[in-house]
Amino acid sequence: MDINQLAQQHILKQPLYVTGKPIAYTAREFGLDPKDIDKLASNENPFGPSPKGMAEARKALEEVNLYPDGGSYDLIGKIAEFRGVNREQIAVGNGSNELLDMIAQVFLGPGTEAVMGNHSFAVYKLATMAMNAKIVEVDMPAPGYNYNLKAMRDAVNEKTRIVFLANPNNPTGSDLTAKEILDFADSLPETCVLVMDEAYTEFIEDTPELVPDFNSRIAAGKNIICCRTFSKIYGLAGLRVGYCITRPEIVALINRVREPFNVNSIAQAAAIGAIDDQDYVNKVRELNKKGLEQLKAGFKELGLPYVDSHANFIAVSGFKDPMDAFKFLQAKGTIIRPQPAMGDVLRITVGTEAQNKKCLENIKAYLGK
Repeated sequence: MDINQLAQQHILKQPLYVTGKPIAYTAREFGLDPKDIDKLASNENPFGPSPKGMAEARKALEEVNLYPDGGSYDLIGKIAEFRGVNREQIAVGNGSNELLDMIAQVFLGPGTEAVMGNHSFAVYKLATMAMNAKIVEVDMPAPGYNYNLKAMRDAVNEKTRIVFLANPNNPTGSDLTAKEILDFADSLPETCVLVMDEAYTEFIEDTPELVPDFNSRIAAGKNIICCRTFSKIYGLAGLRVGYCITRPEIVALINRVREPFNVNSIAQAAAIGAIDDQDYVNKVRELNKKGLEQLKAGFKELGLPYVDSHANFIAVSGFKDPMDAFKFLQAKGTIIRPQPAMGDVLRITVGTEAQNKKCLENIKAYLGK
């Protein structure tokens, strides 16, 4: 018997999430030394993990014979103190990616809809499809690739259960003002939930006009879930730990579908230590700004249009064959991320000064300039 006949039929249409190409794969394919390859494909922190986070992770290794705290009590307490909310407002996940999946499990199913931008994080679509709900994509037109909040609001109806919004947006790097986002949140009906993906928000937290404060609205009962991760500015991508802040009633629902021990003990300890490492966070933010300016200046010199990103990545266009450029850059030791849905666009993670320089030189070589 064909095993596919036993599966839920909508799963047969579920695409796989394609990750950024690992260094080891590229080294094998092109015969390169892994030490000579820069991975600028997955928006990882090129400056390494939080030192304080790593110190706590090493301590936790001594007790890996024991199960982790299934309720992440200390981590949730630390996040609550740092973010100025009650611990009952926080749920944790194996990266914020798992939280997006759990939120979809809670609120989506057949006959429901989720509204999102057509050039936003792929997991929004995948999580919606996995629950056999309808995807409603709203156009994010070039060259800015920004959200059209009016069109998104118009797309919301009585079947809408989730609206996904990211600021800054991945993969475009575009962002909205705090006022625009708050006005949009206020306009939504109580029959749907706004899921704010704030994976890259730490990179713009020194620009208050870009960072909305949802705490008062959540306290007043608005259906808003703010998701964050320790993978990006804290440099803990390999440990997979994220969290969300929302109403206690929503946390209770998320915890109903959360797997036991979903955040491992090393990740919990590292995240607790990383929160205390705000000097490191500030340092990474400043280095990232310099890296962005370095890449933008290089693109201008090469005549390549780009989105004015404030995240730790940038979308650059002007490549007639992005997949060909992707392969060429890999052979030169620079892994980036093509964006087929956006035509001639490549997404490039901000690296160290040396990595950015090498990337620009390789792009120049590809363009034959």
